[in-house]
Amino acid sequence: MNKITLAIAIPLAIVGASVAGAWYTGTLVEQQLHAAISQANASLAQEAPYLKGQMQLVEFEQGIFSSRARYTLSFSVDADAAPLTLAFSDNLEHGPFPPSRLAAGKLAPVMAQSHFSLEQNELTAPLFEAAGGKSPLTGEVALNYDQSQSGRIDLAALQHTHAAGTLRTSPASMDFSGSSDRKHISASGQLAEMDFNFAESDSGGPVSVQLRDLSLQADKQENANGFALGPSSATIKRVTIQSSSDQQIELQDAVIEEALTQNGSSLDQTVAYRVGLVRVQEQSVGGVKLAVSARHLDEVAFKALKDAYNQLLLSSLEGQEAGSDTEEEFKGLALALLEGAPVLALDEFSLNTASGEGKAALSFSLRKPAEDASSPQEMAQSALATLQADIKLDKAVISDLATVQGTLEGAASGDVDSQAIAQQAQMMTEMFSGMALASQWVVEDGNALRGSLAYADDKVTFNGKVMSVQEFMAFAMGSAPGMTGLEDDDSELEQYGLE
Repeated sequence: MNKITLAIAIPLAIVGASVAGAWYTGTLVEQQLHAAISQANASLAQEAPYLKGQMQLVEFEQGIFSSRARYTLSFSVDADAAPLTLAFSDNLEHGPFPPSRLAAGKLAPVMAQSHFSLEQNELTAPLFEAAGGKSPLTGEVALNYDQSQSGRIDLAALQHTHAAGTLRTSPASMDFSGSSDRKHISASGQLAEMDFNFAESDSGGPVSVQLRDLSLQADKQENANGFALGPSSATIKRVTIQSSSDQQIELQDAVIEEALTQNGSSLDQTVAYRVGLVRVQEQSVGGVKLAVSARHLDEVAFKALKDAYNQLLLSSLEGQEAGSDTEEEFKGLALALLEGAPVLALDEFSLNTASGEGKAALSFSLRKPAEDASSPQEMAQSALATLQADIKLDKAVISDLATVQGTLEGAASGDVDSQAIAQQAQMMTEMFSGMALASQWVVEDGNALRGSLAYADDKVTFNGKVMSVQEFMAFAMGSAPGMTGLEDDDSELEQYGLE
């Protein structure tokens, strides 16, 4: 009898503990939802105050093993218009072992598993229509006991037709995770295909754009001043643009990368754009890279400037005019930022063809202007501490580009003469090189054209020659007409030893 009682009591105890645990978890879930919504509203108010974003938990029904919730997100894009609202429904399975996670082989205990979806209303009706009547946005989020979260957002395939054109996308997804304090966020997303067609504004002819294999990556850590440190990137395997005039441009392996890093009491921001290969009418042109940066941005001054700008934008959207002291406020904030000696740079602008490379770089460091600088020109000159510019162009790049151009023109006329194109490319290379050297902005360096310009301590070093600012400006002003063929007077060049 005791064995039978024990055999019955043990399962009942387990079931009772599970029921009690699930019910208790339900009470914790509601608390965490309120805390998460409060954090979201605080972030919206700080980062995008002009949207007047507001998230609310409008319904919550607690059950034993699961709960139902409903949220709304309201925001404004026009101060004079009514707020726009998105609504989400959520089914929350209570932990520690939600059935859907066990079915997926995920055995780690969690507080709850959320299954949410976008609801249809007047605002989202076109999205539901484009998604074939189902919710265009769904997702799952694991709410952990330490308040951290991880999950996945899914976007349905869309097919939308409008008078302006058509849009088609394949299903897309994004995996993400967030720390308990919401300060560390990582995300990874994928979209296989996107096609859209529209009419050219001038001719009205059709234009087709195809994107293939789009991916997103981000790993951000918020610091004490609210700046999101770390890298993020977006890559597209192929972009194809086809116009009505049978012109086709293809971009392969396009990448956008950015990173914000802490450098003592300053911030460094870098952004780079790369295209592995540009093709025009199936003719390979080359790879392109553009990289820019802003370094040594004083963090405190930059935050003050950002907050002031957000407040000014919010006031403007509310119809409030800027006060008379606004200009002085921003001037003071800009001067505080200059005290940190920021460095702005075009780190690289390059083109790589089959036979060579062309590359340019420009950087200048700034400082707080002198107290006696009054006019805008004096302040600008005083604020410039140093400048460095460099350019290098392989002559083979000129030949490659001329060859591509000749091939395209020949294909358009139905007569591609390789020998004539090669001769034309050689002539174009010689002509361009001769004009560039005659301008004396560049010098010959083997099979390349090279130019350099440096400024510091009121002195200019131009292609290895040191001169005053006034002398360089005289050269620059004097060479401009000559570059356009308006004059052939090189007396000023001889004066400064540049002939």
